[in-house]
Amino acid sequence: MSCQWREKVGPYVDDELAPAAQQEVSGHLVECAECTAALAEQLALKKAVSTAGKKFSAPPELHAAIYRQLHPRTGASSWWKWVAAASALAVLTLAILLAFPKPGGNEPMMAGLVDQHITALASSNPVDVISEDRHTVKPWFQGKLAFTFTPPDLAGSSYKLIGGKQVFVQRKPGAQLFYAAGAHKISVFVFQAQEGGTRPPSWGRSQSFSSCTWAQGGLEFYLVTDATRDEASRLVSLFQQANQT
Repeated sequence: MSCQWREKVGPYVDDELAPAAQQEVSGHLVECAECTAALAEQLALKKAVSTAGKKFSAPPELHAAIYRQLHPRTGASSWWKWVAAASALAVLTLAILLAFPKPGGNEPMMAGLVDQHITALASSNPVDVISEDRHTVKPWFQGKLAFTFTPPDLAGSSYKLIGGKQVFVQRKPGAQLFYAAGAHKISVFVFQAQEGGTRPPSWGRSQSFSSCTWAQGGLEFYLVTDATRDEASRLVSLFQQANQT
């Protein structure tokens, strides 16, 4: 039997729901495998459309046609001018949407990380090492990665460590740490930085998820979640404190 919430998945992915409704659907996705699968399908479709859009550009004939419609001959009636302008606007809007995908979709690394997060959300076994103890999860990565990092101490916080797994994104090996924050899930990815130095947290959105990236101590960190930015930012601070050099 189809879940009655499924019809809300499409508007949720496109951020068309009111903030309260977005949060309500996020909470439902945690408990409903059918809607989580529908979410993965919608996000895969958006990614496919975005990828296709980047392969095409508007030909000169389209520009010429839009110009002719925006500048009709003086003998044209008023109603025809309005119809022509509306048609041109629709064509131009479609061309822009195809040529410029939604922000966040252009960055291959973040797109790959969002895919990893969605896979974890839809999986009954989202991690390879299951433990709430950071002292169990951290040693598990030894010998699997050429770098080390420190998961933060969550004592007194609202976060719960679920576990971790090794991932490969853009041919780079890294660690994925999976957290629960109430009804929401947060993935924190850690990779070895190609360049040294520190980069402060930079927030954005990618495929309807909040995202954050920063660098410190020769490492690159990425966070992906459907939780609010305020809720996720506290975990970013904990990671920064735990990995200070």
